[in-house]
Amino acid sequence: MVLGLDNAGKTAILYTLQLGESVLHTVPTIGFNVEEVVIGNVSIKIFDIGGQDSLRQLWPHYFESASGIAFVIDSADLDRIELARNELHALFSSKDLVGKPFLILLNKQDLPNAKRKQEMIEILQLKQVTSSKWHILECIATKNQQLTTGFMWLADHI
Repeated sequence: MVLGLDNAGKTAILYTLQLGESVLHTVPTIGFNVEEVVIGNVSIKIFDIGGQDSLRQLWPHYFESASGIAFVIDSADLDRIELARNELHALFSSKDLVGKPFLILLNKQDLPNAKRKQEMIEILQLKQVTSSKWHILECIATKNQQLTTGFMWLADHI
């Protein structure tokens, strides 16, 4: 599953991976998108579920069938990093996700004021998380930077 707040870049990640090229424009996801992508020799079915507040309430309905989580954060949206942290920790504590691997993608690294990996580990309080394996990675969805690396890690830990 690909989760995160609205406008974090989930849909851009999905379609950049599927098409193998940069996707500069997407529309907000109302509901979800499902696509199968091939990364290396692994075929992954990705559920991109909308991140608006009303849609986040639906996330738990998909947890049981998820093999892993990619949580996308707009690393330049400083006003909502705390909200993203709270949503991420709620996922870590969900009984249906405990033990499943988490890939945390710090998207939009090309924007001014984007927070870097080491600072985000502290802000997101990731050192406290012991319920699941996690990996954090800086990326730029629209330029397909680090996406394959991240999803290869996720596939290796499923």
